[in-house]
Amino acid sequence: MDRAALAVQYVFLFTLAAGVVVLLAAVQSTRDERRYESAMLRTLGASRVTVLKGVAAEFTALGFLSGTLAAFGATVVGWVLAHRLFSLQFDVDPWVWVLGLVCGTVLVGLSGTLATRRVVNTPPIVTLRDE
Repeated sequence: MDRAALAVQYVFLFTLAAGVVVLLAAVQSTRDERRYESAMLRTLGASRVTVLKGVAAEFTALGFLSGTLAAFGATVVGWVLAHRLFSLQFDVDPWVWVLGLVCGTVLVGLSGTLATRRVVNTPPIVTLRDE
């Protein structure tokens, strides 16, 4: 049982790392659109900090939703495995929900914001001249 739990933990860490890589790839694929959007907002009067706060709010909300989905999925899969496969009593662990929500929010929020920070820092004149 200990080896199975260790294997599941390694799969979890691999999945988490793969998710961050996919997030960074998605951010890079929308880099030009984000740069143009940032330039337009800054041209219309928004400060760099305001645009960065908007990006941070977007990724934080995505992280919260992904953490919620992960906690829900972990609870459902745990219940199915406990009842159907092992015929065990299943108790919902509140730490799964707390850690899922907090880790999802912080990890996606920080990595997404840091990945787009360079785009937000690009001067609007550079972006609008290129268009």
